[in-house]
Amino acid sequence: MKRFSILFVILCASTCALAQKADVAFTVGGSFVSDSQQTFSTGPSSITKLKTDNHIFLEGTLGVRMLNAKVAALYVELPVAGLPSQKITFTTSPSTVLDHISTVFITPSLKLKLLPVAPISPWVSFGGGWARYSLDSGTTSSKAAVQYGGGLDFKSGLPVLGFRAEVRDFVTGDPNFGLGSVVSGTAGGLKHHNVLAGGGIVLRF
Repeated sequence: MKRFSILFVILCASTCALAQKADVAFTVGGSFVSDSQQTFSTGPSSITKLKTDNHIFLEGTLGVRMLNAKVAALYVELPVAGLPSQKITFTTSPSTVLDHISTVFITPSLKLKLLPVAPISPWVSFGGGWARYSLDSGTTSSKAAVQYGGGLDFKSGLPVLGFRAEVRDFVTGDPNFGLGSVVSGTAGGLKHHNVLAGGGIVLRF
């Protein structure tokens, strides 16, 4: 019984130590999306540029600490961000709405946090993964995505609760806008920027 009690205490302590290495952040803010530079063939006419409207974003990020060097800590993190129904318009006629597009980004990353035990901890993040673009009309496209960004984590008076301010850029190829063939420009290449800036809460376990 005594051995069992000692083993139970060790197990609980180990579990607590492991749990304290993880955090979950929930952030919200505004998006800034670059215009498409493609020229599309649409029968006798063509469309040169398309603008994606700025919109709110929602993001959840799981972080697991892999290395703690006191002055800095290395995390593996999984940001999952979503942009709901953004308007797509012609750059020459912003009042003409072509369609609405929704986007989801999933980009496993590495995060380096400086001064992790300080009241304010700056961090940078870099990684890559996948983006899914979906038009209301039914057209979808999947693109490779690169994510990079940074921010500040703020401690609160509660051990499990903190706050975060961040800016991330999810860079992909241009999505499929469902307009036919591309006359000039390319739908490939990492040149479609989705800059997300906002803040929220961090729960530490």
